[in-house]
Amino acid sequence: MSSIDPITMATQLATYDVQSFQTRYDTQSTTYQSQLTALGKIETALKEFRTAITSMNSSTSSIVQNSATVSTEGYFSATADATALSGSYQIFVEQLATAHQVSADMPVDLNSTTEVPSTGTLDFTINGETMSLDLSTIDSNGDGLSTMAELVTAINNDASNPGVNATLVRSNGQTYFMLSSTETGVANTINVSASGTGQTWFEDAFTNLTEISAPQDAVIWLGAQGTGLQLTSSSNTFEDVIDGVDITVTKAQTTGEAALSMAVGADKEGTEEQMTTIINAYNSLMSTIDKYTAVGDEDTSRGPLASDSTVRSIESQLRALVRSEFDGMRLSNLGIEISRTGTMSIDSDKFAEVQATNSAGLESFFNGDGNLFDSIDDLLNPYLKYGSGMFSSRKDAIRQTLDRIDDKQEVLERKFEASYNRYLKQFTQMNQIITQMSQTMSLFG
Repeated sequence: MSSIDPITMATQLATYDVQSFQTRYDTQSTTYQSQLTALGKIETALKEFRTAITSMNSSTSSIVQNSATVSTEGYFSATADATALSGSYQIFVEQLATAHQVSADMPVDLNSTTEVPSTGTLDFTINGETMSLDLSTIDSNGDGLSTMAELVTAINNDASNPGVNATLVRSNGQTYFMLSSTETGVANTINVSASGTGQTWFEDAFTNLTEISAPQDAVIWLGAQGTGLQLTSSSNTFEDVIDGVDITVTKAQTTGEAALSMAVGADKEGTEEQMTTIINAYNSLMSTIDKYTAVGDEDTSRGPLASDSTVRSIESQLRALVRSEFDGMRLSNLGIEISRTGTMSIDSDKFAEVQATNSAGLESFFNGDGNLFDSIDDLLNPYLKYGSGMFSSRKDAIRQTLDRIDDKQEVLERKFEASYNRYLKQFTQMNQIITQMSQTMSLFG
């Protein structure tokens, strides 16, 4: 009489006891996990589409792009936003903005370990902001001595620093204590004084500053130098001096030179690129929705959200919006075609013609109050709200369902374990009986 394997038999029977439940839970878990993944993919595609929309739907950014070009490179550059008006301008760059730099009149044998006063204050004022450095606090290593290196560190790291950098500069065996304004312009002139130190050499050093670089504002002229309109800026960028145009100067011209030309106008390539960005985001979104809501056939699998009416409603509403009329026009009037399958594409020649003949209408169609971009944003906002939007709520609900399935799986594992232990005990006992019977039968030959 042969023996049996208790472990194998117990495993098989315990598995049979829970198999139907395990299959059901696995199927449910796979289904809900697929739905969770699909919702996440569609939500991401919707957010990317909305981001593409909102990045072009403001007072300074839009579908229609402008550009600014200069006649001679190297003196200034310019950028133009959507509000800039076409025109030609003459610009003369008189001077660049510079930062204030000074050197304190320190002893010639100055170095990083030179001891400085440990009492009194060092006061800075720059552009109306002040810092009062307590010299008794700069000893960072606690050796009882305050050094020039520790003074530099204390100035640069002070929380109330108004915009000054201190540094030690070495040249020809001599060390110099330098102060530099972190910002350019006359307003950022460094004012510094030492008091209460009891050491004349230290206080005099900040009274007798050597100016290395004088602070100055940038100066340009709209028109010829001396006869046009003079403009100043504390930095080398003149923001919005002409509506929608920023000018950054990089090199001063020589007195007597002619002003340089700057032309502001439509950027046809930039505008088409903006439109292409929207088209690509839209097509990607529609493709993603179609993938996960596909009903399936003999050639394609059924999507995990095939029966989801909410997602299909979003798709339907978006398709209706992009086919709607705004300001008496449709996308097809602007050179944007939508195929029977819902794919959007651009007719570059027709789009360029609209730019040339009706750029205001093109801009209004997309960015006008309550027009296409606003309508799309209003449609998507309830679905994408953080915490309370449809996608957030749906995903939370599915995660809770998955948690409940996990709980059931744990109960099932305990049931399997109990069944396994019961069967193992029974078959072990049976195996012992078989063994005893085999031994008894062997006595009778």
